[in-house]
Amino acid sequence: MNQLETRLALRELTERYASCADRRRDAALAELFTENGSLTIEWGGDQPTSTVRGRTEIEAAMKPLDRYRVTQHVIGNQLLDFSGDVVRGETYCTASHVYDDESGSRVFVMHIRYVDTFVRDGQLWLFRERRLAVDWTEDRALTSPSPR
Repeated sequence: MNQLETRLALRELTERYASCADRRRDAALAELFTENGSLTIEWGGDQPTSTVRGRTEIEAAMKPLDRYRVTQHVIGNQLLDFSGDVVRGETYCTASHVYDDESGSRVFVMHIRYVDTFVRDGQLWLFRERRLAVDWTEDRALTSPSPR
């Protein structure tokens, strides 16, 4: 696989992760990782960093998204560093989470950088390590509620 094909495959992998998260396809999302892959969430500031390992733990780590009415992960820039069968990358993402509280509909927006290590498993590329680094968040009233 040449670098252009690899870039396309890794872009699709990151987009598939976003789609699985938004559609609550937790098992399918976990399958995008190697069997012993890891997912780390770094909130920054005083918030604790958490790491889960293996597909079972990664699948369970997606359950907190169920509290939101709808989410949308939009993938932005993706920079890749090639080194043999291991590729490292950084991918920007804006993740919006719609929820309701006593004041009405709100949206919690996370501005994220994913720092990834990708490996090939046969013809497939998978995440070996995915670090979700939250750069900043916003929480505001939703001016036009989603129909869901």
